[in-house]
Amino acid sequence: MANHRPPPIAAALRAAALLLCGLLTAGCGLSPVELAPAEAPATREGRISLYRKTVQAFLDADRLPIIDMDVMLSPGADTSALVLAMDRAGVALAAVTSPRPETIQRAVKKHPSRLVPLTSSPDGDSWASPDRAILRSTRRQLGAGDFGIGRIRMDLGPGLNLSGKKRRAREAAIKKQKAAFEAILRLSAEIGAAVWLEMEPEDDGLGWLERQLRAYPGSAAVWNRTGYLPSPEKLPAYGQGLLRAVTLRRPNLYLILTQRPPGEPNIFPAPRPNLLFDPGGRFSQEWRAVLESRIAHFISGSSLEALEPAQYVRRHQNYSDGILDNLTPPARRRLAYWNAWKLLTGSDWDG
Repeated sequence: MANHRPPPIAAALRAAALLLCGLLTAGCGLSPVELAPAEAPATREGRISLYRKTVQAFLDADRLPIIDMDVMLSPGADTSALVLAMDRAGVALAAVTSPRPETIQRAVKKHPSRLVPLTSSPDGDSWASPDRAILRSTRRQLGAGDFGIGRIRMDLGPGLNLSGKKRRAREAAIKKQKAAFEAILRLSAEIGAAVWLEMEPEDDGLGWLERQLRAYPGSAAVWNRTGYLPSPEKLPAYGQGLLRAVTLRRPNLYLILTQRPPGEPNIFPAPRPNLLFDPGGRFSQEWRAVLESRIAHFISGSSLEALEPAQYVRRHQNYSDGILDNLTPPARRRLAYWNAWKLLTGSDWDG
C-alpha cells in the first residue's frame, strides 16, 4: 500500500500556522517547555528514563504534565506538527498507535522524548482473523519494547433489526471478535501489558467484558471515550453509577475520559452524547464525585484519529478547563499523569 504523505508545503503551513498562533495569541496555547535534544534509546529502560526527564521538565516549569494515552497516527501523519500541538496543549507525552508498525517506529525514532509506542492497531476487524496473526505481531512488537497493546476496535452490536443470512453473519462476526479478544487478554495477562479498547457501550458488550476481566485478573483493559454515549438506547444504564460499580468489581479496568467538548445548548429535551457535562457546559458534579472516589481507574487521552494541530490544542484546552481544573489537586495529578505513568511503566511516579 502506498504511503500517502501530505504535500511538504501543506505540512509546513500547518506547523507555521500553529507556531504563529502561539506567538500572537496566548489563548492559542502554552509556551513550549525547554527540553534537551535526545537520541532514541536502544532499550525500554532507556526510554523510560527519557520519558521521566520529559515529565520532570514540565514539573520543573510549574506545568501539569498531561500524558495523552490514546493518539492514533495515520500512515502519513505529520508528527512534528503533533509535537508542536502537544507543546501548546501542555501534553508532555503521547502514547501512539497506528495501523502500520513502521508508522509508529518512525514517529518514536523522530521524537523519542515525547512519543510512547503502543503496538499497531489493525484496520477494522482484521485483528479478529482466525489465524491469530495479531498475536504473533503483537508479541514481536512488545518484545521490541512497546508499552501496550494498541487499540482494538470491537463492534458487538447484535444487529437486532437483521434477519436471515445477515443476522447469522452478524452473530458469527461477534463470536469471532470475542474469541480473538479473549486470546489478546490472555497475552495481556502473560506479558503484563494493557490492551487499549474502543467499544461502544452495549448491554451484552460491557457485561461480557467484565466477565473476561474477571477470568483474566492479570490482564488490563483501557477503554476509551468514557462519558461519551452516541447511542443512548444501546445501554440505558450507562453512566457514572454503573462505571463506579464496575471499577469496584474490576480493578484491571481503566477508563479514558472523552475530550469531546460539551454539546451546544438546546431548548428542547434531547439525549446528550457527552454525559460529562450538564446542559450549559458545566462539568457534571456526579461525574466529578465518581472521578474523585475512583480516580485510580481514570486516565487522559484524546481518543481521536488524526486531528489538525489547532484542533488538538483546543480539545486539550477544553479538557483542562472543563475537567482537570474542576478536580482536587491530588485527583488532577492522578488523572493527568500519575495513573498513566504507572500503567505504562509498571512503577509509581516518585515524588
